[in-house]
Amino acid sequence: MTFTAPILDFQSRRAAVPFQPPVLCSTAAFPLLLAGVPALRKTPGLATIEDAGEAYFTSVPFCLSGQGRQAARVHLEQVFGITDRDSLVAFCQNSIHVHREYLDFESFWEGRPAFPLEDLTPQARERFQSLSDFARQFQPIVGRRGFLAWDISETLGHLRSACACELISMEEYRQLSQYWVEQAAAFHSWTEYAVGLVCGASYWAFRMGGEGDAASYRDLNLRLAGQLLDSKQAWAGRIWPRPQSKAYKLSAPELRPLLTDWAGPSGCLATDEITVSGRKVGYCYREQPGQVDRDSGWRFFAGDEDEAYLSDPSHLAVYDLNTICNYDPDLIPLLGAPYGSAYARGEDGAFHFEPLNPPDEKG
Repeated sequence: MTFTAPILDFQSRRAAVPFQPPVLCSTAAFPLLLAGVPALRKTPGLATIEDAGEAYFTSVPFCLSGQGRQAARVHLEQVFGITDRDSLVAFCQNSIHVHREYLDFESFWEGRPAFPLEDLTPQARERFQSLSDFARQFQPIVGRRGFLAWDISETLGHLRSACACELISMEEYRQLSQYWVEQAAAFHSWTEYAVGLVCGASYWAFRMGGEGDAASYRDLNLRLAGQLLDSKQAWAGRIWPRPQSKAYKLSAPELRPLLTDWAGPSGCLATDEITVSGRKVGYCYREQPGQVDRDSGWRFFAGDEDEAYLSDPSHLAVYDLNTICNYDPDLIPLLGAPYGSAYARGEDGAFHFEPLNPPDEKG
């Protein structure tokens, strides 16, 4: 059995709870639910699930007494070095977050290295390669979401505990949580989030102790995530919130800086067939800039949108060129073409130059 086989099995699991009408996640409950896995771990001084009852996963945690509050503070200080807001943020950034490392690895896997390997010492280069090799086995599972779910879950878990023992105020908790709620837009369901969390947890444990630790921590988090997916108090039957009006195929956390050398205007137009349906660009052209903000002149289509579709302005929107190139990196070599250029994707999958003839004018 490969290391990722249990995660792939988990990915295809079905919740072991009877069907029930789906429940909407409230704005207040969502960050607490995102911290479901840390909430299952017992923290000294914090109210347990028996104390809080059915609202345990959706209500702000609390301490039962001043003694409990002090016990929680001692725990956070002795185990994590957390004594206030600043040390909380520093601990999460330095000891929890691993998605940024995934982004570095991905840049090498995709041939756009984030930095020269030669800048590392031989020992650091060997370490980087070892971590990269281990992380790459998860790429087919997590894709561009990487290890983001782990960072979200663990950070919100620590914010939850710090708020419970009043190391941070409720307002600070809300402010610090908001960024991670926005990052969660990269996911579409609790199962998808759970899978990403387990992959990130496995990598974090490997980074800390090796493959044996990674395997045992993988299994622990698979079990905890499974409990949450099967619990109607937690994730079971809850609809993953989508904060945007359109269900874009890629969210902001999944976009990569692919046009680091682009110096010209970057505004462009693209249809929902690309950004919502996730289809490749089939036809594009560059015209003289119009009213689009910082207009590059580029217009992108799947290629089979008809006149009725294109006449509805809700089917098109203004984007940054980098955003559209994340949907279809094949566009990058075309972007420097002069105004009046047009390209259609052929049966061979490559783009071919042709006379400018916007798709709504084709016969």
